[in-house]
Amino acid sequence: MNKLFCILSAALVMLAACRPAPQPVSTPSPAAPSGATATVAPTAAPPVAPTTSAAPTAVPTATPVTAPTVAPAPTVTAQPPSTPTATPTATPGPQATVIPVTPDASGAVLELFNRVNALRAANGLAPYRLSSKLNASALRHSQEMADTGNVVHGGSDGSTVKQRILDTGYGDWPVAENIFGGVATVDDAWQYWTQDPAHQEGLLSQQFRDVGIGVAKGHGGTVYYTMDFGARPPQQAQPVAAPGPTQVAGPAVPPSPIAAPPSSAVQELFNRTNALRAANGLPPYKLNDQLNASAERHSQDMADTGNIVHGGSDGSTPKQRILDTGYEAQWTGENIYGGVVTIDDAWSYWSQDPDHLPNLLSTQYVDVGISVVKGKGGTYYYTMDLAGPSAP
Repeated sequence: MNKLFCILSAALVMLAACRPAPQPVSTPSPAAPSGATATVAPTAAPPVAPTTSAAPTAVPTATPVTAPTVAPAPTVTAQPPSTPTATPTATPGPQATVIPVTPDASGAVLELFNRVNALRAANGLAPYRLSSKLNASALRHSQEMADTGNVVHGGSDGSTVKQRILDTGYGDWPVAENIFGGVATVDDAWQYWTQDPAHQEGLLSQQFRDVGIGVAKGHGGTVYYTMDFGARPPQQAQPVAAPGPTQVAGPAVPPSPIAAPPSSAVQELFNRTNALRAANGLPPYKLNDQLNASAERHSQDMADTGNIVHGGSDGSTPKQRILDTGYEAQWTGENIYGGVVTIDDAWSYWSQDPDHLPNLLSTQYVDVGISVVKGKGGTYYYTMDLAGPSAP
C-alpha cells in the first residue's frame, strides 16, 4: 500500500513539472459604443511653400434699379384778364389728369365759344363775335405756354396781350385776356373763368364785342387755353375767312351722277372716302341724292342750333331723316363734325376714331350722302349719311 502511494505521488510530481508556465490573461477592451467613430491622431503635414494667391476675381454686384422719379403733374395755374399794365395770377386747386373730351383743339374752341355766348345770353348780353384775328393771337399764346409750360400772360419773346393782338392787324382797341393751363379740361378752364371775379369780367363785359380762342396741347397730357377779348367797333369788324377746300393726293373716284353738282367740300370728302375704301380692298360708295338731302337737313340743323349731336332739334334720328327722303334703308349710319374746323379736321377725326372709321369701311352700306353747311362766326358743320337699301 505504501509502495502504491509512493508511485502515485511520484506521478503527480512529474505532471506538475511538465505543466506550462501560466500566461498573463489579456483583458478584453470594452466594446465601442454603437455609432462611435475612431479618432485618428493627425500626422504632421510636411511644410509646403506658400503659393501666391491670385487676385480675387471681382464679381460685379448688381446695381439696384432705382425707380425713375415721377415728376409731379404741373400745377394748373390760371390767370385773370390782363391789360398791358397788370397781369395778376391766381392758382386754382389741383386738376384731374384728364385729356379734353373734345376730339381736338378746334372742338374745344367751339365748346368754349358756345359756352361764353350762352352765359352772356343768360345775363341779357349780346353774343360775342368769333374773330379770326383774335383766334390767331390766342392760339399764338396757347402754343407759347404749351412749349414753355409757363402759364403767364407775358410771352417768352417779351410780347404782351396788346402787342400780340396788334400783330394780327386787329387794331388798337381795348383788349383783355383769360388764360388757363396744365393738366386741365375744357370744364376746368370754364369753371375757373366763370367763378373767379377777375376772369368773369371778360366773359360778361359790355365793352368787348369780339373774342378769339386758342387751345394747344403740351407735354404729358397738359392743355393750354387762351381767350382774347377785343372792343373793335361793329362797322370795322373783320369777317372770318372760310377755309378753302383741301387737295388730297391719291386716285380720285368719280362721283355717281346727281341732280346738282356737289360742293367742292362734299366732292373732297367723297373722294377721300372712296380712296380709303380702295386702299382697303372695298368697293366705292355711290353718292346718293336722297342721302345728300338727309345729310343737308342735319348739317343745317346743327348750323342753326350750334349743337353737334345726332338727334335733330325736331326729335329726329339719323335713320328717320334718311327714311323721310324716301330711301328704303335696311342699314343706316351717320358721321358728324362741326365747329371752327376745316375739311382736314373732319376727315382726320372720322378716319382715326374707332367709332367713325367703321362707317367709312363698312361692307353693309352701299350709298353715301354728304353735306357741309357754314354756320355763324366761321363755323362749319359736316354730315355724312350712309345706308344700305332694303332687299328687293
